[in-house]
Amino acid sequence: MARKRPDDRFEHLVEAATRAFIANGGFKRTSIDDVARELGVAKGTVYLYVQSKEALFDVCLRRADAPASFPEPSLPVPTPEPEATFDYVRSLIGDSSLFGALDEVLSGESGLAPRAELERLVDELYRTLFEHRVKLRLINASASDLPELGELWYGAARGGLNRRLAGWLSRRSTAGDFRPMPDPACAARLLSETVYWFAVNRTFDPGPDRLDDGFAKETVKASLLRTFLPCEHAA
Repeated sequence: MARKRPDDRFEHLVEAATRAFIANGGFKRTSIDDVARELGVAKGTVYLYVQSKEALFDVCLRRADAPASFPEPSLPVPTPEPEATFDYVRSLIGDSSLFGALDEVLSGESGLAPRAELERLVDELYRTLFEHRVKLRLINASASDLPELGELWYGAARGGLNRRLAGWLSRRSTAGDFRPMPDPACAARLLSETVYWFAVNRTFDPGPDRLDDGFAKETVKASLLRTFLPCEHAA
């Protein structure tokens, strides 16, 4: 008589694989053996749920941050077509729910005062990155492994965001609304990487000194206001 699969084993497999992909530094550096050890099962057990590492990585991406939006598929999950995973990431990057919420601010058409505009931008960028933190860590970890994924991440997602931020910062600085800056591109990276570390990377820190999410966000916002606004507007 065949043994019944535990009802929650698939979910635990996805969680274990996600941890392994992130901790080991990406898709190529992670093996099915690594995932099996993380889950505490034999390697063969993993193949009861997915046909391949490609299938497992694809499932981890789709279920990251909101597993209920991608219900458990028929098992074992088949290996996706070569472009299917990249198409999913491409659609995610193009989705207005990711960085599109910043369009109004970055277009210069928000109608807000400089301080209010910067506050809104930091709030929305922080919220967006925090809500997609697991997915972003998975993509970032494998961007150097998979050239097409790297092109999407470094070029369209992170690169595109930083280019838009640089243009916005340059306009505000030239108008005298923000402090003068040596280079808008460097200033954009300072802004985005500060938010990214606290909204995404901080949540994966294994250290015991956990920071309160609300305080982390408000500290980032207060620091960036003081960094970019002239002294008379930063207080």
